[in-house]
Amino acid sequence: MPAYNEEGAIAGSVADVREFVFPLVSSAELVVVNDGSRDQTGPILDKLTTQDARVRVIHQVNGGHGNALITAMNAATGDWLLLIDSDRQIPLESFAPLWALHENNDAVFGVRRRRHDHWIRKSLTRIIRFVLRLLFRTAIYDANIPFKLLKRDDWKLASEIIPKDTLAPSLFLAIFLYRAKRKIAEVDVPHRDRETGTVSIRSWKLARFCWKAFVQLLSFRRRMETWISQKKS
Repeated sequence: MPAYNEEGAIAGSVADVREFVFPLVSSAELVVVNDGSRDQTGPILDKLTTQDARVRVIHQVNGGHGNALITAMNAATGDWLLLIDSDRQIPLESFAPLWALHENNDAVFGVRRRRHDHWIRKSLTRIIRFVLRLLFRTAIYDANIPFKLLKRDDWKLASEIIPKDTLAPSLFLAIFLYRAKRKIAEVDVPHRDRETGTVSIRSWKLARFCWKAFVQLLSFRRRMETWISQKKS
């Protein structure tokens, strides 16, 4: 769970995991990466770790959401990884339907059919959908959703071709799993308005982010095709 300036939501986010994930997965842990927050996110997390040993926090210099997510996935020790954000926009009551499908699948993805986001972000999702069909011959409805359940071993494989500076590792990971022919189930999940905090990427920063992510995507396409060719040979 990446977290940046989420002092208003982080305690609730951790409480959600304790209520809806831990009872279903007895060996579960929560790894939260405090990505250089400038508010009280860090101190709140430190206090929460003293209340529950299953909660771990990693403090790091701000490196962006993608970097924080990669840090969390690399630090996780379980057989399965649940990718979630700290803004509580996807209620964790939705975890049970995902977990119910994990034994018969290699991954389970949530799908936001209705999103409570700015129109720009919803438009970007449609553009991503088109680009993935064009570049990867892959149809993924909600590829970058921060609500994915997957095997840690598959992340280890994917991390070989997903660089640490990748801006959207969750998106690249979805592409990898589909192109690697993993069995993936999808579950519709609700999406709600952000109640606290602020969106860290806006206007021109969002445009610059998207351009850099697109360049990374082209590079990833080459690495993905090379990886597939090596597996066939």
